[in-house]
Amino acid sequence: MKKLLRLIITSATYRQSSAVTPALIERDPDNKLFARGPRFRLPAEAIRDQALFVSGLLSPKMHGPPVRPLRPKLGLTAAFGGGTDWETSPGEDRHRRALYTQWRRTSPYPSMITFDAPSRNVCAVTRPRTNTPLQALTTLNDPVYMEAAQALARRMVKEGGATVESRVQYGFRLCLARPPQTKEAERLAALFSGAQAGLVGNPKEALKLATDPLGPLPKDTDAIEMAAWTVVANVLLNLDETFAKR
Repeated sequence: MKKLLRLIITSATYRQSSAVTPALIERDPDNKLFARGPRFRLPAEAIRDQALFVSGLLSPKMHGPPVRPLRPKLGLTAAFGGGTDWETSPGEDRHRRALYTQWRRTSPYPSMITFDAPSRNVCAVTRPRTNTPLQALTTLNDPVYMEAAQALARRMVKEGGATVESRVQYGFRLCLARPPQTKEAERLAALFSGAQAGLVGNPKEALKLATDPLGPLPKDTDAIEMAAWTVVANVLLNLDETFAKR
């Protein structure tokens, strides 16, 4: 099966761009001849794994029992008892691929359900692809994606060079696999400057934004600067193009 999947995804047909030209529309308007690649949103598991990968958190560990990654506190204990408690797995297990996430049909992993993962109550032949406000709220606020944004911010600062422009370029390429256009880079640089200025008067909020839930900042790191980069990273992880297979 792995050999077959590798053959498919490395084929010239599968790797075609989804960009449409007038000539392609005239020759193959319904794409029955696969004149262009399809464009669609990534599945739930891939969205989470991608965020962890570009941030440098994704664990390559394979096999073994299911794990419990971060998830929002649902407040179900009072109503349904301690059996619904979710203790996050320690170490790298919290950052393993979504494939290994523990699944309870009575309490499925919230962010995956939001992105149309099946509940597993019945067999699902195909998955629907919906677009709802809940999905944006999830990737903006869910602890998994906040942690990924914090880690991506630290990676941009550590590996992206010494200037705002070089760090914006680096983070953009990590998330979208292409360099930003001039206007895109300028907007992200302006976002960083605005976020940094807005956080100067609120250092406690800045520290929380840069560390919760990822953990303490590296030594000699400015919390306000890192919080501002976290804002930029959060935007990069929430771009429509980040979620789309083109």
